[in-house]
Amino acid sequence: MKKQISKIISVFLLVIAPLTLGGCFQSKCPKPADNIPGTSEFRDDCPYEDPNATPTGTRELDFYFVYDNTDAFREQIQAYQSQNPGLIIRMKKFVDLAEYEDLIVNEIAEGDGPDVFMVHNSWMLKHWKKLLPQPLDLPIVITPDAFRQTYFQAAADDLIINEEVYGMPLSIDNLAIYYNKAYFRDLLATTDQPGALWEDIKDQVFQLTKQNNSPERFALSGFGIGRGDNVARAVDMLYTLFLQYGVDFYDDTGESATFANQGGARSGAVNFPGVEALEFYTSFGLPTYKNYSWNEYITGFSQDEKEINPFVRGKVAMIVGYPYLYDTLVQAIQNEQKTGGSHINVEDIAVAPMPQLVTPTETTRRDTLASYFPLAVARTTDNPKEAWGLVQYLTTADSLQTYHKKTNRPTSRKDMVQEQQTEPIFGVFAYQAPFAKSFKIYDTDIYYKALTEAIQKVVDNVMTPKEALTDAQTKITCVIRKQKKLVGGEVDCGI
Repeated sequence: MKKQISKIISVFLLVIAPLTLGGCFQSKCPKPADNIPGTSEFRDDCPYEDPNATPTGTRELDFYFVYDNTDAFREQIQAYQSQNPGLIIRMKKFVDLAEYEDLIVNEIAEGDGPDVFMVHNSWMLKHWKKLLPQPLDLPIVITPDAFRQTYFQAAADDLIINEEVYGMPLSIDNLAIYYNKAYFRDLLATTDQPGALWEDIKDQVFQLTKQNNSPERFALSGFGIGRGDNVARAVDMLYTLFLQYGVDFYDDTGESATFANQGGARSGAVNFPGVEALEFYTSFGLPTYKNYSWNEYITGFSQDEKEINPFVRGKVAMIVGYPYLYDTLVQAIQNEQKTGGSHINVEDIAVAPMPQLVTPTETTRRDTLASYFPLAVARTTDNPKEAWGLVQYLTTADSLQTYHKKTNRPTSRKDMVQEQQTEPIFGVFAYQAPFAKSFKIYDTDIYYKALTEAIQKVVDNVMTPKEALTDAQTKITCVIRKQKKLVGGEVDCGI
């Protein structure tokens, strides 16, 4: 179990020493604060005070989170503490997601670690057994039905397991298009924003893209997607297209990946929807396609920043990203201003919804990818009621209103979306929150690696889309079977 939160101050009754022949007691005990072990005055039959002890009655919670600033939670946590006298909440921020996941797993395995922490929604399938579901003896219990009525479908799909609530969402971040308004205004005759359908986007990319003989090969790229090595959200974009093409990611048993197989498509008569999705994504990175707009050279001077630096320098008209990308772009522009580098105007940055394959009126659905960090409680917590009470409090409407003002992340609650979706920059993410969706993932890093390799094998002309995706499917199926202990741990999955 988790280490004891406080040391119990041992208070001993004054021990009456054996009587002497004269019938006298031992001398009076010193004050507890003066009865210090290791000193000549110390009496082990007398009370003493541990100066490092936590005051009696105090409970403590450790709260781990990623990326957000402490200020995003300070006001809400102070309010919760004021409602729970004697409760101390310690916050700790992390910025390296891979290290954070490893730390959480290792600390919980050792019976230590946080009480309340952020967990990425794609980790739930892998780590849910390390979490404490909502206890049913809380003052307020949010039933699965009430959860589904209050929060968006993505959260219900991810956080309700076996009809128990395992976490609460602070937001439903989702993938959208960031674009440069100046290019759309100046270079396109019929519209000033990205199209609603992918066919419209392909036409716009063709009109926007200007190839030349520079080291980057482009004077202007229409869209920064199509490759795996220099696009930060390449796999997320492929997941989005999987959703839109209606790909069945797993078979009915959940023991095999099926995203490269035939059938299961919603949009049109597509024989291999996953393969079609990969082929469409990589078409932006292959010169043989009309909508070719991205290569390995355009990020050559800023490999670590991938598509962000070209966008900031005005070399690409559109990229994809989550809500927090806006602050990253603004900071990058400010850095260029300080160093005298070329940059676009902050006022020219805008956000548009994720394009769809066909109009929603034809399919009765829209799709973009949900990627967010709900709050969960570790099974090792010593204070389950206080920990779950904090999770509930931080996801109330009032708390989330404060959180949104500090972070600009879109609401996770249905009753808050109407107000937020009118905001000029971030309203698109609130608008998309109701139809954002996610896939069940057994190992986020391995899936990313396998699918990134599949993308690269296509754009490098090493494999066809069918071959590349089948190869990734075989590797991911192997990983799933290892996770489920259907094959031995010594099996090499080729990743």
